[in-house]
Amino acid sequence: MATDRFLDSSGATVGSTVSVPVAGETLPVRVVAAVRALPTAAGGDQGAADAAATGGSTSDGGALLVDFRAVNQALAARDSAALPHSEWWLRPAPGKGEQVVAALRQRPDTDPAQVIARSEIADELHDDPFGAGPQAGLAAAALVAAALAAVGFAVSMAGSLRERGAEFGVLRALGAPRRQLARMVAAEQTLLISLALAVGLALGTVLTRAVVPLIVLTGEAAQPVPEVLVELPLWQVGGVLAAVAAVPVLIVAAVALRRGDPVATLRHRGGE
Repeated sequence: MATDRFLDSSGATVGSTVSVPVAGETLPVRVVAAVRALPTAAGGDQGAADAAATGGSTSDGGALLVDFRAVNQALAARDSAALPHSEWWLRPAPGKGEQVVAALRQRPDTDPAQVIARSEIADELHDDPFGAGPQAGLAAAALVAAALAAVGFAVSMAGSLRERGAEFGVLRALGAPRRQLARMVAAEQTLLISLALAVGLALGTVLTRAVVPLIVLTGEAAQPVPEVLVELPLWQVGGVLAAVAAVPVLIVAAVALRRGDPVATLRHRGGE
C-alpha cells in the first residue's frame, strides 16, 4: 500500500510495480492500494516497520507499507539475511490485558519500558495538556453558549408575554380559563423553541465536526493518523437541549399561570 504522496512523487499508480531498496537488495513491489497516510510514517515521510509489515520512504516524500513475511521470503530467495522482528503485537483475552502487561514487564529478559499497552497510550493522549486544553476550552464554550441561549430564550419569551398582557386580559375578561391560556402559550412557545433548537443542533453538529479535527493534535502538533473520530453522544446532546429548553419553559409557565386581575390589566394597558 502506498500513500498518495508516494504515488505523486514517484509517478506510480495503483497496480504499478516499483523498486524498493531493502537490506542491500532491490525488491520489486506492486502497489495494490492507495491510502492518505500511514500512522507509523509521520507525515508520510518516513518508513514504517512492525511485526507484520515493513515500510519504506522515498527522498521525495511518501511511504510504502509492504508485507513483512513476503519481504523476508523474497530476501531468502536471494540468499540475503532476513529482516529481524522489531515489534510483537499481542491481543489478550478480554479483561486480561493488565495481567499480560504485568507478566511481560516482570520477565528478566524484557525491558519494562518496551512493553506498551494500548490503554496506557489512550490515557496519555487523553491527559496530554497540548490536546486537553483546546478540548476543555471547546467544552466550556459549549456550556456558555447553552447558558446564553437559555437566558436569551427566557428573556425574549417573558418580554413577549408581558407585551401580550392586554390580549390575555381581554381573553380572561371574556371568560377564557387561565389553564387554557397557559396551554395556548405553551404550544406557541414550544414551536418556537423546537425550531430554534433544531437549527442550533444542526449548526452545532456541523461546527463540531469541522472544528474538533482541527484542534485535536498529536504531541508533535501534527494531525493524528487515522483522522479524529468525532462522536456526539445522544444522551449528552439531549441533556444540553433539555437544559436549554427548561429555563424558558418554566418562566413561560410561571408567567402564564400567575394570578392577575384582568380588569386591572386592561385599565393599565388602556391608560384609564
